[in-house]
Amino acid sequence: MNRYVWKKMVGIGTLAIIVLLLLPSAGAAAGPADQQPAGEITGRVFLDENADTEFKECDCDCGMDNIPVRLYRDHCGGLIVQTAHTDTEGYFHFAGLDPGDYCIMPMPKFICEGFQPTKSITQKVTVKPGETVEAEWFGFDHFLDVNE
Repeated sequence: MNRYVWKKMVGIGTLAIIVLLLLPSAGAAAGPADQQPAGEITGRVFLDENADTEFKECDCDCGMDNIPVRLYRDHCGGLIVQTAHTDTEGYFHFAGLDPGDYCIMPMPKFICEGFQPTKSITQKVTVKPGETVEAEWFGFDHFLDVNE
């Protein structure tokens, strides 16, 4: 092989290697390389009639429906990421969450409806990639009877 042909082949080979290094690998997912599966948070808001801070299957404890529950990024009082409403059994669900720390806070009408918390009204949770976290349930009791 003469020198001209050899230099041309080396030049083409080097160019091919550079192009291959710059191209994304076949089968690589589109988007950021560090994109991780979304997480979820579930929980429940319940009427804790006997104020024992625990949910019991009885006439005294039941889920509270249509209670707004706010989800904040990092700490409560910061940026609201999502708001969910509890279903008829008191369950709430947040989906599509980036991994990280969140704060959950239900928002019942304390004064007008006459509810007081029997447990902390805020919770911090950490969501890992693809994980579903079940938050500790939030309990509320009547502190006054609005029907009297």
